[in-house]
Amino acid sequence: MFTSRFGFGYGMGYSAYKEASALVSLGHSVTMVHCYSNREMVSFYDPRITFIYSQINQAPLIGFLIYFFKLKKLINTKITIKDFDVVYIQSLEFGLLDLATVKIPIFYFARSTMRGMQQALQNENVKISLFSRVVNLVLVALEQRCMDYSKNIFVKSHKMAREVSNLYGVNFNKLAVISGGIDDKEFSIQSEASIVEFKHKFMIPTGVPIMLYAGRIVPQKGLEYLIKACLDLLKEINFIVVIAGANSNKSYYTKIKYLLNNSTHQKSFHFIGHIDQLNMSAVLNLADCLVTPSFYEPFGMVNLQAAFLNKKIITTEATGSVEILANYGEIKIVRAKSSADIELALREVLSWKNKKNQTAIDFKMYSWQTVAEYLVRFFSAAV
Repeated sequence: MFTSRFGFGYGMGYSAYKEASALVSLGHSVTMVHCYSNREMVSFYDPRITFIYSQINQAPLIGFLIYFFKLKKLINTKITIKDFDVVYIQSLEFGLLDLATVKIPIFYFARSTMRGMQQALQNENVKISLFSRVVNLVLVALEQRCMDYSKNIFVKSHKMAREVSNLYGVNFNKLAVISGGIDDKEFSIQSEASIVEFKHKFMIPTGVPIMLYAGRIVPQKGLEYLIKACLDLLKEINFIVVIAGANSNKSYYTKIKYLLNNSTHQKSFHFIGHIDQLNMSAVLNLADCLVTPSFYEPFGMVNLQAAFLNKKIITTEATGSVEILANYGEIKIVRAKSSADIELALREVLSWKNKKNQTAIDFKMYSWQTVAEYLVRFFSAAV
């Protein structure tokens, strides 16, 4: 397996960790090559997995050139490809591998696509520098290589499958939708006492409804639309907005803070920073409602995790996980980029008194073990 991150970060690192662990639990041997490291990774260490850290230089463009030769050396010294049955790539950086010489089946997991994200940002009139455009062209080329040399491309939603097919010319027969992301040991309904303790840790008031945003603070996640909706509604209804996410885009974060600095309701917003996946259950437990206002979101695993905990959810039509959650009784699906729609949904959610208990979802279908079993079917068929 080749991945940029293992365990830490958001969806990509966590998915790599859960998939690898599930595969070894099924009796398979996994070697994990990753190009970024972080002190959080210690929390995700699994002694059953062989780890190889091949650090990438983060300097744009020149870093890719250096990494190309570094990977070439890695394959010639530490890894003998023919000793493995399959190559499973989870990050486009590994499009730098000499994939044409790999004689065993290659598989690629497309979490999102560069072209899809660029289109979404362009439609939002987000300014992109000339240098960033050049970097994006390189990233698209690496992504295309991963897809072209793969026997199958795994995606988490039919929405993502259509995106890959339309933007990269991939035949649908090559695409496989494997949705999932639930661990019933890591995600559980917690006691009121532990929830209060967690609130005190981040100085979040008790006795007030809490709306939760969980995700990176970047344009495509649509946080500004949630904030505008909340600022209007706070004039009538008292509630708290908890924002759990890393500041990954300085200019966008400045825009978000500007919206709040000019408001009399800024104390109703609590920024608690990045929360790793091992603590995400605690964050979801404190919330009365999860709001994911993205205008580009090929899946949105946190929605699935919130539904598993019976939480109310407000999300957008642009989110891939609505394919699974459409019949979930506690969800409101709104138009992307519409503060008015989000405000109406918030107003309705805050008025719900009792759980509707209309969930028609078999969450066992979306466990990490089930995900691994689907992967093995494709791997076995190709060997």
